Amino acid sequence: MKFLSNTSDPSRPDARHRFTYTLDSAESDQWQRYLEWLKDKTIGRPRATWAFSVEQLEAMGMVGVYDPSRPEDKEPSC
Repeated sequence: MKFLSNTSDPSRPDARHRFTYTLDSAESDQWQRYLEWLKDKTIGRPRATWAFSVEQLEAMGMVGVYDPSRPEDKEPSC
Protein backbone atom coordinates (compact mmCIF):
# COMPACT_ATOMS: atom_id res chain seq x y z
CA MET A 1 0.00 0.00 0.00
CA LYS A 2 1.59 3.27 -1.11
CA PHE A 3 1.64 6.31 1.18
CA LEU A 4 0.31 9.37 -0.64
CA SER A 5 0.03 12.21 1.84
CA ASN A 6 -0.77 13.40 5.32
CA THR A 7 -4.03 15.33 5.55
CA SER A 8 -6.56 16.55 8.07
CA ASP A 9 -8.82 13.73 9.18
CA PRO A 10 -11.83 14.03 6.82
CA SER A 11 -14.14 12.51 9.44
CA ARG A 12 -13.61 15.41 11.86
CA PRO A 13 -16.42 17.99 12.03
CA ASP A 14 -13.94 20.80 11.26
CA ALA A 15 -12.18 19.00 8.39
CA ARG A 16 -13.83 21.04 5.65
CA HIS A 17 -12.51 24.24 7.26
CA ARG A 18 -8.97 22.84 7.43
CA PHE A 19 -8.93 22.01 3.71
CA THR A 20 -6.97 24.27 1.33
CA TYR A 21 -9.12 25.66 -1.46
CA THR A 22 -8.23 27.25 -4.79
CA LEU A 23 -10.01 30.06 -6.61
CA ASP A 24 -11.02 28.02 -9.68
CA SER A 25 -14.34 26.67 -8.34
CA ALA A 26 -16.71 26.78 -5.38
CA GLU A 27 -15.46 25.45 -2.04
CA SER A 28 -18.32 22.96 -1.81
CA ASP A 29 -17.44 21.52 -5.23
CA GLN A 30 -13.79 21.16 -4.30
CA TRP A 31 -14.64 19.49 -1.00
CA GLN A 32 -16.95 17.00 -2.73
CA ARG A 33 -14.24 16.18 -5.34
CA TYR A 34 -11.75 15.63 -2.51
CA LEU A 35 -14.14 13.27 -0.70
CA GLU A 36 -14.76 11.42 -3.99
CA TRP A 37 -10.97 11.07 -4.51
CA LEU A 38 -10.62 9.61 -0.99
CA LYS A 39 -13.24 6.88 -1.59
CA ASP A 40 -10.83 4.28 -2.96
CA LYS A 41 -8.01 5.27 -0.59
CA THR A 42 -7.21 3.87 2.85
CA ILE A 43 -7.00 6.24 5.81
CA GLY A 44 -4.39 5.29 8.39
CA ARG A 45 -1.71 6.70 10.63
CA PRO A 46 0.15 9.72 9.30
CA ARG A 47 3.81 9.51 8.36
CA ALA A 48 6.41 11.41 10.34
CA THR A 49 7.98 14.39 8.59
CA TRP A 50 11.23 16.21 9.23
CA ALA A 51 9.29 18.61 11.49
CA PHE A 52 6.67 16.42 13.21
CA SER A 53 6.49 12.95 14.71
CA VAL A 54 3.56 10.61 14.08
CA GLU A 55 2.27 11.35 17.57
CA GLN A 56 2.41 15.11 17.00
CA LEU A 57 0.57 14.79 13.69
CA GLU A 58 -2.12 12.62 15.29
CA ALA A 59 -2.53 15.20 18.07
CA MET A 60 -3.13 17.81 15.36
CA GLY A 61 -5.89 15.68 13.82
CA MET A 62 -3.85 14.47 10.87
CA VAL A 63 -4.13 11.08 9.15
CA GLY A 64 -2.24 9.36 6.37
CA VAL A 65 -3.79 8.66 2.97
CA TYR A 66 -2.70 5.42 1.32
CA ASP A 67 -3.44 3.88 -2.09
CA PRO A 68 -4.09 0.16 -1.57
CA SER A 69 -3.78 -0.54 -5.30
CA ARG A 70 -0.15 0.63 -5.52
CA PRO A 71 2.92 -1.02 -3.99
CA GLU A 72 4.88 0.79 -1.31
CA ASP A 73 8.10 2.56 -2.30
CA LYS A 74 11.24 0.81 -1.11
CA GLU A 75 12.46 3.98 0.60
CA PRO A 76 10.24 6.13 2.85
CA SER A 77 9.37 9.51 1.38
CA CYS A 78 10.42 11.46 4.47
